[in-house]
Amino acid sequence: MACITLAVLAAAGGWLWLGKQTSIAPTALSDHGIGPLYLDQSFASAERLAFRVAPETAFSGIGCSGLDEIRYDGWLGEHPVGIMAMAQDGRIQEIEATLFEPKRADSLEACRVLRDRFAERFIERFGPYKSTWEVSKPVSRELMAQTGPVVMMARWFRAGGSCYVSAHFGPADGMALRSEMAVLAALD
Repeated sequence: MACITLAVLAAAGGWLWLGKQTSIAPTALSDHGIGPLYLDQSFASAERLAFRVAPETAFSGIGCSGLDEIRYDGWLGEHPVGIMAMAQDGRIQEIEATLFEPKRADSLEACRVLRDRFAERFIERFGPYKSTWEVSKPVSRELMAQTGPVVMMARWFRAGGSCYVSAHFGPADGMALRSEMAVLAALD
């Protein structure tokens, strides 16, 4: 009887532990990713977990760059974000959190402020910026800063007054794996 009781308790403990593993917040920050998505994770595992934590907004399939992608929406603090993971050869290689709003900035400095405001949660988790750098392109300026394993990016377009802000886990230089981004960067 004692053996049966111990077996039942062990099984119940296993189910409780398993439940805790799948209750991760969709936008929780870790050293290797966001929510259930982490670098070098199998695409199949990431896909299952993303649909479990964000069933209302999760999407998966071939992205515009031909890479396997998983996407879902959420909130990172007070910021509405889109979370996306991209895979090559069945493994997650890049994770990006993109700020949905605001996207307008009247100046380069205002765009930097948007980036830094969005970065607050990342800085809280990973510490102050280790480095910052800028890349000037014919139609945009890219403002990058690294905190821990994350590269914060803000792309400011003077002509339209737009500022696209995101956070990247993956390539340390902040350059995306996506082939269309490389093409756009070359044209920019």
